[in-house]
Amino acid sequence: MIILEGKYILTYDLGTSGNKTALFDINLNLISQTRINYPLYYPKLGWAEQNPEDYWDAVKRGTNTLINQTNINPDDILAIAFDCQMNCTIPVDNKGTPLINAIHWLDTRAASVTQKFSKGLIKISGYSLKKILMFLKITGGAPGFNGKDPISHILWIKENQPEIYEKTHKFLSVKDFVIYRCTKNAITSRDLGNTAWMMDSNPGKFNWSDRILTKFKIDKEKLPEIKKSTEISGDLTIESSKELNLKSGIPVFVSSGDITSAALGSGGILNNKMIICLGTSNWVAAHTSKRVKDLSHYTGCISSSQENYLCISKQETGATCLDWIVQQAFQNELERFKGNSDELYLYLDSLTEKVEVGSKNLIFTPWMFGERSPINDPTVRGGFYNLSLEHTRDDLLRSVYEGVAYNIKWSLIFVEKLVGKSDEIYCIGGGVKSDIWCQILADILERKIIQMEDPELAAAKGSAIISMVGLGILKQFSDAIPLIKVKKMFSPNKNNKLLYEKIFEEYINIYKRNKKMFKNLNL
Repeated sequence: MIILEGKYILTYDLGTSGNKTALFDINLNLISQTRINYPLYYPKLGWAEQNPEDYWDAVKRGTNTLINQTNINPDDILAIAFDCQMNCTIPVDNKGTPLINAIHWLDTRAASVTQKFSKGLIKISGYSLKKILMFLKITGGAPGFNGKDPISHILWIKENQPEIYEKTHKFLSVKDFVIYRCTKNAITSRDLGNTAWMMDSNPGKFNWSDRILTKFKIDKEKLPEIKKSTEISGDLTIESSKELNLKSGIPVFVSSGDITSAALGSGGILNNKMIICLGTSNWVAAHTSKRVKDLSHYTGCISSSQENYLCISKQETGATCLDWIVQQAFQNELERFKGNSDELYLYLDSLTEKVEVGSKNLIFTPWMFGERSPINDPTVRGGFYNLSLEHTRDDLLRSVYEGVAYNIKWSLIFVEKLVGKSDEIYCIGGGVKSDIWCQILADILERKIIQMEDPELAAAKGSAIISMVGLGILKQFSDAIPLIKVKKMFSPNKNNKLLYEKIFEEYINIYKRNKKMFKNLNL
């Protein structure tokens, strides 16, 4: 009999701004966590990049810090699992060395090559009829016209840096790159293969589509092998174990992207349970047994971390809008709370609570770097509307909280049309730590909001759950539900319903009235 008490799962959440390393016991209790930040670069207009070596450095530093903090025996670590920000692309040579910086999911340099998806006499939602039918039949969705998907990244490299394309051994995502460092195996997960828009996601398939690759002349041998999240990608090599100060031979699970992993860690594991993530970017999602889609609003299903699908509407900028307004208008507070972000955000929450509901009819649109869903538009930009001399800095602040919530409501409408309405919503992501933001969400969405415990660790929890299912500690994913804790519940305030409905109607009209302007200014 194997004794599992005193054993641990080591997880890494490689996000946009940094890596969170977390250690869980087999009851999904958090033992310790640490965070290592890394930069995002904008070398040219529309470009967004990261240095892949920063990912590996953050993994190394995070591991060593955590082991030193907890003083645990590395021999007690049962498994390692990585999740990551999705839709980044890293070309590496046969030694695993990056050939260029990672092309980030915010990057729009490849928008020009997406014309390949629209060329044709007959078009639907901007796509060539033949191509969109091909993508829908095979992948269940289609790449966006903003160039932010791996298929577009690869096509851009092939056209603009052919020497890099030729030298590329494998095109890897963020976690795949780190897994390669750990195991020397080029493996990706079904969800990342699906959102690269080159994988057949039909039941029983889940492999690269020869038809799509042939159509766009992408070499299949340059892509990693696709496996289930619960499969082992390989064992930790002796070389990597020395860098991480861990024992060699620890199984490294395939795991998944941060969205699909967080969907597990949210507690919304069963089908048709609505989930909202309020993080750097936003998403609204629910697990479902069937592929469903709404192409005109860029909403649909991707392969989940389970043996089903995740219906999702993803938005580009969420809580990062709060960080933006803080940088622009709260410099004194930044200095005052320097080194203590939790106190800073609690202070911001206290200011927001004092502002009247609706921010005196001030509307903020959080489209700060283009948008995916429900408007697949790389040219749209954010702004404050109906701004007057009577508005204060605190009004601007609350309007950011509310504007992000309006955007989420817009996505929620289309997800619920596909999977059904839900009276309560599981909420995760760093922004959900804010009680006032949760209440604003409850009021604007008119739904009960379930604030999960440690909401910023949902992806890490999901990775731990994947590992425990893979190890056989859990027989099925739903067995993890009792292990995932709720912190607080928020019910809608009916007194705010009419005001928020009026403002939301105008919020949608802002895009309708100004999309031509955005296109003229930002193409």
